[in-house]
Amino acid sequence: MWKSIKYLLAAALLLALATGCGGGPGNAPQDPARDTGTETAGQAVYPITIVDSLDREITMASEPQKIVSLSPAITEILFAIGTGDKIVGVTNYCDYPQEALDKPKIGDFTNPNLEVIISSEPDVIFIAAGIQVDLVRQFEDLGIKVITLDASSLQQVLNNIETAGRVTGNVAQATELVTALRQRIGAVQETIARAASKPEVFFEVWDDPLMTAGPGSFIDDLISMAGGTNIASDTTKRFAEFSREMLLERNPEIYILNSHAHTPDDVKSRPGYSGLEAIKMDRVYTIEDDLVTLPGPRIVEGLEEMAMIIHPELY
Repeated sequence: MWKSIKYLLAAALLLALATGCGGGPGNAPQDPARDTGTETAGQAVYPITIVDSLDREITMASEPQKIVSLSPAITEILFAIGTGDKIVGVTNYCDYPQEALDKPKIGDFTNPNLEVIISSEPDVIFIAAGIQVDLVRQFEDLGIKVITLDASSLQQVLNNIETAGRVTGNVAQATELVTALRQRIGAVQETIARAASKPEVFFEVWDDPLMTAGPGSFIDDLISMAGGTNIASDTTKRFAEFSREMLLERNPEIYILNSHAHTPDDVKSRPGYSGLEAIKMDRVYTIEDDLVTLPGPRIVEGLEEMAMIIHPELY
């Protein structure tokens, strides 16, 4: 429960510590993993060099045969592009797809078991940019390649999928997946273009204290792409506390929360909430948190669900 929210909050904090950033909207990650290698007929040609999310240049001399993933989202990407058979270690939070549960566990994403990881003799370790820089250096000092893939937008997720394909040699599979995801994104954009308005939306990330998603977060990006207006778009953090007074003042038309925490009835029964337009209009919804917080292929499913919630009249 709440594993992806915990993952994102921890990743955001650790990224700020690692890069000296404050987490504001001007500090969103760059488009990750710029590839300077080549490919022929859908196959990677080694050596291949990429620049990862922490602006580090990494060269892979050959196709990796053993891979460790310290990120649930990256684990999903690796399985989605057909590289699951090469994975020799994942975190305790990597539970999708089902096959990930059968992979050796190396601890959590903030405190992985280094001894277990080293004993698996990986050719490359994929991590989210939020993992501590000291951890990256420890692996590099041991001669293990480390690639960070972080994202805060759909475009960056697609970049990550393509990069993972090049690094692992599964270029064709990654390209096919990205093409399919782009088509689905395009279908949403085409539908939303017919919307007559952009309803104001509040997304509840946490209830005590009340927290929401601000600029630089997937949720903010998805709300906008789905034809809504995030009432917390002017906050200075990806995840920020939001007072009840501010919520009531801005009075969103739509209220969305994670399915793991509460139900719409829970929200409707909270003291003072009855005056919210979303409550009056019976527009309180839940959505699976992994679909809107984990930067993997399923984020497009999250966009589709968000669009149907915000603009049901178009579906």
